[in-house]
Amino acid sequence: MTQRQLGEQEFERLLDCRGADLSAWPVAEQGAAAALLAMSAHARATLAEARLLETTLRDAFAPVPPPLGLKARILARAERGSDALGWLIGSAWRPLGMACAPLVLGFGLGVAFGLDRMESAQDLESRVLLAFSDSDFADLELPEPSVVAPRMNEADQ
Repeated sequence: MTQRQLGEQEFERLLDCRGADLSAWPVAEQGAAAALLAMSAHARATLAEARLLETTLRDAFAPVPPPLGLKARILARAERGSDALGWLIGSAWRPLGMACAPLVLGFGLGVAFGLDRMESAQDLESRVLLAFSDSDFADLELPEPSVVAPRMNEADQ
């Protein structure tokens, strides 16, 4: 089996793809890289530069140790319970929530169940704007009462 030849540009590409640790490369590429490194000063300089870059990046992104006592403070707060949740659902907010819940529920149900009868999103927008307008609906064309409810005949009485 012949050993694979490796050019300097392909070596640089493999360094970018596989990293500067040659022992992690596939065996065939390790042998070709070793042969190239023995012959080329440029390849040795490129490998040294890649190792320096990897070391710099590893040191730059090293985990920062947590402040002393952080774990104990988190556990102590978890045992006490959440103060924010108690404030939000406390007695001061309960009446407001109870007053708004039917409004939100009604609006949500009206929008959800009214969507199947609407032709477009523009129709939804016009209905929402109409619901919150100050109009007295005088300009709307309403059907005649006879169309809505048929009149009773004298025989039906």
